Amino acid sequence: MSVHIGEKIKIRAKELRIGPTELGKLINTSKQNIYGIFKRKTVDTWLLQKLSDALDFNFFTYYQSEKTVGEDTVHYRKGGKKPPEVIIAELTQKLETAKRELADLREKYELLKKVNELLEKKKDNET
Repeated sequence: MSVHIGEKIKIRAKELRIGPTELGKLINTSKQNIYGIFKRKTVDTWLLQKLSDALDFNFFTYYQSEKTVGEDTVHYRKGGKKPPEVIIAELTQKLETAKRELADLREKYELLKKVNELLEKKKDNET
């Protein structure tokens, strides 16, 4: 397999305008470790998952696409067109991220409702 995953991670971070320091904070490591990751041809799966979550991109698709679509992968890399499998994997990743964000927002909304109710009770008790 000829994927240099560190380069792919570095490119995605640049696309999102996330520097090494910020990326390090997102995955709870130092910027020096991020520079090291950028140089790696491989990374452990747990780290790749953390980076996928932090950069909102499923880096596993690079490996999946080479295995599942073969020659189309060359076209994808040279011509910029993504095979359907990669598009589906990326959309699935975005959907999962959106679901997590929605759950977080719902939780925050419920907490704000409770705070508001408590403030209203306090206000009523003061008058």
